[in-house]
Amino acid sequence: MKYRTILIFMVCCSFSYAQDYIDIGKFFVSTTPQNSFNRENAGSTAIHEFGLQIDFPIVLDSTKALLIGGFANRTDVFLDPSLSEASQLYIVGAKIGLNQVYNEKWSGTYLLFPKMATDFSSGFRRGFQFGVLALFSQTKTKKLKYSYGLFYNSEEFGPLIVPIFGIYYKSPNDRLEASILLPLLVDINYTLGKRTNIGSNFDGIGNSFAISNPSFPDTYVNRNTNDLYFYFEYELTSSLNIRFKTGYSFFRNYRIYDENDKVDLSISSIYLGDNRTILNTDFKDGFVFKAVLRYRFNLPD
Repeated sequence: MKYRTILIFMVCCSFSYAQDYIDIGKFFVSTTPQNSFNRENAGSTAIHEFGLQIDFPIVLDSTKALLIGGFANRTDVFLDPSLSEASQLYIVGAKIGLNQVYNEKWSGTYLLFPKMATDFSSGFRRGFQFGVLALFSQTKTKKLKYSYGLFYNSEEFGPLIVPIFGIYYKSPNDRLEASILLPLLVDINYTLGKRTNIGSNFDGIGNSFAISNPSFPDTYVNRNTNDLYFYFEYELTSSLNIRFKTGYSFFRNYRIYDENDKVDLSISSIYLGDNRTILNTDFKDGFVFKAVLRYRFNLPD
């Protein structure tokens, strides 16, 4: 039961459904080719990003676990062709919460996500956000699980609410694995050999950053990307694996708005009461290349 408690923590914090292991640490780097701005002779920008995530579940008893973790990432991107240098957008935050196993079928996980999302041009004066997650897991069989939940975050553009529905499935021969957490991610992979997997995944990323520079003082960036990847994964050791991903980003934008220009409410990617004025120029969709290194703890049978 203790291992199941730890596993549910990783389901929520890492938004993954690994059934025989948990990922304690994860580091990633990604880059894109030059992406042209949607304005003639306006130039282009690449996007470089890297991030780190670490999780520390602490088992309290057979039905409870304290959930502690941290995460950080940086994105380098030209937000507008008028800018002379790329902006550096940072996210630094923590996770803290509790998992409660109610019975053999149901468990619940409750998490708080305080973070800074900013270019730090104003220090710590702007960019603080606070998120809350509640997720319930229902075990149908050993190879089939459902999850239901709700996520709230205080974004720069206003309150964000994300209803969550998840499915985890593993085939009888253990080769095919599907982890779905709508609308956040979809991951489907197939085991080729003892050390290799191939698969495809979708990441729907939406967040906001407080920024300020001479061209765009006291503003914020509203980032939306929808990335579809195909990947190859190789197990370096029993605890360390690396995943190489090639994908395409659809309907991608990094839009700048005045800090007082907000929406009434956002439900997933639907903005209610959105009368905002975009201050910068969008750039086109394009390819994305990513590498992910993960440190994994394998659960006993």
